[in-house]
Amino acid sequence: MILLASMALAEPKVANPSFETDRFGKWPGYVGHNGHKITGWTFTGSVGINPVWNDTAKPAGPRHAFSDNARVPHGRQVAFIQNVGALKQSVAGFEKGKRYRVVYCENARHNNAATRNPRLKVTLGGEVVVSEHRIEPVERIDRRTLPYNLVESAVFTAPRDGAFELVFATSFGDRVAVLIDHVRIVPIER
Repeated sequence: MILLASMALAEPKVANPSFETDRFGKWPGYVGHNGHKITGWTFTGSVGINPVWNDTAKPAGPRHAFSDNARVPHGRQVAFIQNVGALKQSVAGFEKGKRYRVVYCENARHNNAATRNPRLKVTLGGEVVVSEHRIEPVERIDRRTLPYNLVESAVFTAPRDGAFELVFATSFGDRVAVLIDHVRIVPIER
């Protein structure tokens, strides 16, 4: 008797979803000053990780140039996109006809200019799953009592098996920054 193994596809998993893999030590946390990469992600524009750690071997004494308000939702770090740019990742494991949501946490840099807000949209497989929207800082500068905003996208139905590109893209560039953390793809039961 020959038994055939089921060929079930793996659930979609975002690599480095909370931006904890890399530790940045050079102020103010731009990718270009800290190894030119964020593990698992590609990018355009000015992006990076905050906080910046004074000693990357023994992370102590974090400094926040961009993540200047609210509690980090998951782990100890967040990604930022300053002005106009994007963070992207090809996420594998989607199954044709299955439904999914993108779930993540967002905030905006306060920078003593709480009324000058960045705009962000999220696409998956080229389809807009979170419409462009304005993001306001969760708290005053240097306050860290409240969590970031939790965002759940519109439903994405996979048109085929395989990988789709997840993109966080900003569209406003007046000394502003979007903060992103705890990115997940969540299957939706019918």
